[in-house]
Amino acid sequence: MGYLREPETIAVPRLPNLEPDQFWFVVRASGHEEELRAWVASLNDPASPDYDPMAWAVASAKLDFAKFFERDHPLVEAAREALGMTPQELDDLWAYASA
Repeated sequence: MGYLREPETIAVPRLPNLEPDQFWFVVRASGHEEELRAWVASLNDPASPDYDPMAWAVASAKLDFAKFFERDHPLVEAAREALGMTPQELDDLWAYASA
């Protein structure tokens, strides 16, 4: 069937970037703000197994000063994993925030 593409060639729609107010709305509305901030703080805590001062500098600067948030940004993915969310859970929240 020449009109059907192979599954691996089908493009997955990319979720839009979020403005800071959209991002923080969904973080707060979903109850993840405290967890997110605690994870970022743990990156700068020498007693934490996540200790990485350079990662903390990047993460804290991004969260505090970003002009937009990208769903596929490595920091967003790291935060998702740290918060124990599935990719689908984050995608659903992201889509909700962008609506």
